[in-house]
Amino acid sequence: MAEIVAGIGVPHSPHYPSQIPKDAAHPTAKLYREVKSHLDAARADAIILIANDHFNTFFLNNFPTFAIGVTEASFGPNDQTKMPSYDVRVPFSLAAHVRTVGVEQGFDFTVTEEFGLDHAMMVPLHYLTDGVTTPVVPIWVNTFVKPLPKAKRCYALGKMLRTAIDSLPEKVRVVVIGSGSFSLEIGGPKIEPGKRNSVPDIEWSKHIHRRLQRAQIDELVEEATPERMWQAGNIGGELLSWIVMLGAIDKAKPHYIADHDDKDGHAYAVWRRD
Repeated sequence: MAEIVAGIGVPHSPHYPSQIPKDAAHPTAKLYREVKSHLDAARADAIILIANDHFNTFFLNNFPTFAIGVTEASFGPNDQTKMPSYDVRVPFSLAAHVRTVGVEQGFDFTVTEEFGLDHAMMVPLHYLTDGVTTPVVPIWVNTFVKPLPKAKRCYALGKMLRTAIDSLPEKVRVVVIGSGSFSLEIGGPKIEPGKRNSVPDIEWSKHIHRRLQRAQIDELVEEATPERMWQAGNIGGELLSWIVMLGAIDKAKPHYIADHDDKDGHAYAVWRRD
């Protein structure tokens, strides 16, 4: 029987791969390596990766709220991120099963069969896997084009993922990864003078971090309104990718969570279910 064995949350800055080698002594590289050790221990047969797209796979003429890739192979990155190029295997039967269960439960996914993956997915895979050899089911969530989906709906999507995996008869160990930041502004009015991006609401990021540490997931979902996330920056909605991941695992304190990053507000955390 299939099972979700772990949930993981990490950031996905496109600048990391060109600036921070995976084996570097840099704190960011060390954090990714710590999370990777848990992913390695989980012995995943497949990864479900939740992230947003930055107008590279989709654009405003077709920008879905929720989308899933159902195919056998993809590639990435498909943007200008300076990092190695990877071929990505997609487990077709698992992706198709998730899509079917999602439709049965009222989640009308946009489905794509030909696509590339941008840095939101490829940066975590670059740091957390050895050559992206584990098959990946990509699920995209709209996290920065109004109107954003409700946090409760994203949490329910995560619960649906758990139902889908639990109902799969094959023996498959699945890890769910949520990718994104909690407070970030890019190209908007909240950027500090002389910077290309900014973290406009570090206190909100700290608050989310405390909620995760204490397993106060219901409270976090209630608080993560579109209005509150917009206050944290025009990329603050990336919290929704984490909330999908949280819906797919049990409400529990994380097995590992890094100290809060008071500079960039990024978070690294692992929930183990095995």
